[in-house]
Amino acid sequence: MPTQQHQYRRAVILMTFALLILICLDASGKYLGQQGVPVAASTWARYTGHFVVVLLIFLPKHGPGLFRAQRPVLQWARGVLMVIVTLLYFGALKFLPLAEATALFFLTPIITTALASWLLHERPGRWTLIAISLGFIGVLIVIRPGSNLMLIGVLLVIAAAFCNAGYQTLTRASSRAGTERVGTQLLYAGLIGMIVMTLSMPFWGDWSWVATASMTTRAVFLLVGVLGAMGHLLLIRAFTLAPASTLAPWMYLQLLWSVALGWLVFSQVPDTTTLVGMLLIGLAPQLTRLEKKR
Repeated sequence: MPTQQHQYRRAVILMTFALLILICLDASGKYLGQQGVPVAASTWARYTGHFVVVLLIFLPKHGPGLFRAQRPVLQWARGVLMVIVTLLYFGALKFLPLAEATALFFLTPIITTALASWLLHERPGRWTLIAISLGFIGVLIVIRPGSNLMLIGVLLVIAAAFCNAGYQTLTRASSRAGTERVGTQLLYAGLIGMIVMTLSMPFWGDWSWVATASMTTRAVFLLVGVLGAMGHLLLIRAFTLAPASTLAPWMYLQLLWSVALGWLVFSQVPDTTTLVGMLLIGLAPQLTRLEKKR
């Protein structure tokens, strides 16, 4: 139907911009780290800005009911996991090029599938096993000897991928319940992140960066929260217009954007072998979907 085709095109456009915005968020986190801004401070800015943007968008429509969570414990668990993911990933970006970090973070759907098979006692099918193996081979290629990737960065981003898998599992549980507004879920993600990181302020250490930060650094610091909120909003909107299975292949754009921004902003370009590993990691999640179609 023409209407369905039109909705699909809109969904693809929204996803394209959403993934670009989210990679800009990652690049901003990396830039702030290079300018001496502590990871904790960047994470605080990311969630405080997120909270303010979501509040401005959804509060006029839903009023105080926006704060009324049907499953508050689940929302707090999601929020805390999301903060941990950001801390680990922003930390990893201090040591890794943007493209390589993005590729390793692509392990999230593979880890989610593997954990679901284990926790739910589901027997993994052939395509799932192939996907897990392919993703593992891709990781070995990316972090191979001679790749010059710092081990601490690799460990941080893999830990972030594991935590993100847990976050996505909780998000699916929340969505299946069908009782939580999208705006409420987004609001709590920002609110919890802001609360956790505000409470951590006494442990941030050196605050000299506040006085010495350039105007560009200050602008990026204010921008990270807006990027995070808008990226997630556009992504959610895209998935309401088209099925996740039809949009999944477009997730490859995230790898493309990461390579482009890594080159434009940080003058970092992966070599050919690393690109092959990145493609294998990016392909693996698509294979798990073949299992679901059978």
